[in-house]
Amino acid sequence: MDTPNRSGPASPSKQDRTAEFVALYSENYQRLQYFLLALLPTSNDASDVLQETSLVLWDKFETFQTGTNFFAWACKIARLQSLKHYERNKHRARPFDDETLERLAEDAAEYAAQTEPRIEVLESCLKDLPESDRTLIRRRYETGASVNKIAEEIGVTANRLSKSLGRIRRALMACLERKLALDH
Repeated sequence: MDTPNRSGPASPSKQDRTAEFVALYSENYQRLQYFLLALLPTSNDASDVLQETSLVLWDKFETFQTGTNFFAWACKIARLQSLKHYERNKHRARPFDDETLERLAEDAAEYAAQTEPRIEVLESCLKDLPESDRTLIRRRYETGASVNKIAEEIGVTANRLSKSLGRIRRALMACLERKLALDH
């Protein structure tokens, strides 16, 4: 059976779009979580709405245009899910009226947009660290493991590890300040 000859760029496969979604969602998950924490009264509410938002993001991902701002798109959906959450829970005291909620959503999205360049600079500074330092700082903050647990795993005292983490943080801060000063 002959396949018709199509001109133009090939459309992305379902597998490519799934991989794109997973990458974008993973990259923005924590910021989206913080965004919802700013809009909702409790962390349980934020967690519930984040789950609902995640499903809607996946369902509507076909409408997302590659190359545009995923976080801004996700925030719009999260804001709408927050409003639905408030509507479903009318019986509970509502801490914000719609106008205040809208302003909070705008402020949170603007703050996130302002922090994006800093995150990129931080990632650059992390790459400049020696591999052993990068591994330590990532274990501490990406996994959320305690200093005591990591110290035990790598065979050093918690005090020694704390001093190493402090040195690494100071190096990262100096790098951030230097690189951000160069940008301005």
